[in-house]
Amino acid sequence: MTGLLKETLREQAEGQQTPRFDVDAITAAGDRRTRHRRAAVGSLAVAAVALTAFTVPRLLDTAGTTGADAPVAGQGREVVGAFTERRPTYAVDGVIHYGRTQIAVGRTIESFVQTDDAFVFTTKNGDVWLCDGQGSERVGHSGNSRLRADDTGSLVAWVDAADDGHPQYVVFDTSSRKEVARVDDNAAGPSREPEDRGAEVFAVDDGAAYWRTQDGLVRYDVATGTSKVLQPDALGTIVDVASGHFAHKVWESDGGSSGLRVSTDLEHPAPPLPSGYDNAVLSPSARYISGDDGDETTVYDVATRAVVTPGIEGYAFAAAYAWLDDRTLTMIGIKRLGGVQPIDILECTVPKGRCTVAADDVATYDESGPVTLALPVGQRIDE
Repeated sequence: MTGLLKETLREQAEGQQTPRFDVDAITAAGDRRTRHRRAAVGSLAVAAVALTAFTVPRLLDTAGTTGADAPVAGQGREVVGAFTERRPTYAVDGVIHYGRTQIAVGRTIESFVQTDDAFVFTTKNGDVWLCDGQGSERVGHSGNSRLRADDTGSLVAWVDAADDGHPQYVVFDTSSRKEVARVDDNAAGPSREPEDRGAEVFAVDDGAAYWRTQDGLVRYDVATGTSKVLQPDALGTIVDVASGHFAHKVWESDGGSSGLRVSTDLEHPAPPLPSGYDNAVLSPSARYISGDDGDETTVYDVATRAVVTPGIEGYAFAAAYAWLDDRTLTMIGIKRLGGVQPIDILECTVPKGRCTVAADDVATYDESGPVTLALPVGQRIDE
């Protein structure tokens, strides 16, 4: 499952001066306490760049130290290597912040996701790496630095390219540490935009990967190695998949979208939701869906279509990006726009609960430099 904040923040950025992020304000991770998960800032001209001087993966304590008191991978106060718990998580300066645990991966993170066994991330050249808290190993290559993983489980999928350039869909199992599928396709190369109809992995859900081939939108069952075309010649995109429910869009001939829908059958889609067309993310059981419409986040009960948005107080901008469980949603929050402003990570409960700060000042909203922030959404935050 994945969400995307690009369109949300593009609209928010309109009418503002070109905003950037202050690297110096966030490189000293040891000077502040971090508590929890992901921030995404799409079209605010940011780039998911992470700078690190570490040469070997290791853990840091919550004060950011690297001395004798810091827990080392496989030792110390917290055992890292099993990541079944979904905590607020983000990466800064090549360090993954997994709740109160910090894991230095030894290289710049372009994009990353979490599985039950490890974090899987890409570097700028497209290489795919696995970090289990004990170390990192290269496990493949992604043609567009995008990764997709489920809310639970060990499968990760991406698009690679064969020697002649045609796309191949790869599924990797982080539990067995091996590639479990590689499927050829004759479509165009890896997609960069949802409407370009190139090769793209949309989601992983309940042992299946969902991708687009020249035949249309396809469900690939990893256990049986069989594919099923869900929607042939589809001019559309799957935004997210959870428990067999599709959050999807249909693209009109003029390039516009007919709206966000949640359906169990792409051939017979449900009516579009009233809003929340961007950055749509389904909760693990597909009971709720969060989405952004301009600068406003809305959460719907999928069955009743009732609005169950949690209270978001004190923030000029907030955008949802991931669910920790079926009732806990994570967002980024910026209290004020313009000038130097900290970005907070918010943890919110539904239906109609409240939001609390899970991690404060994880990056800085400014006009002077790029952000060294990456999120476990499976792609760069400027896409």
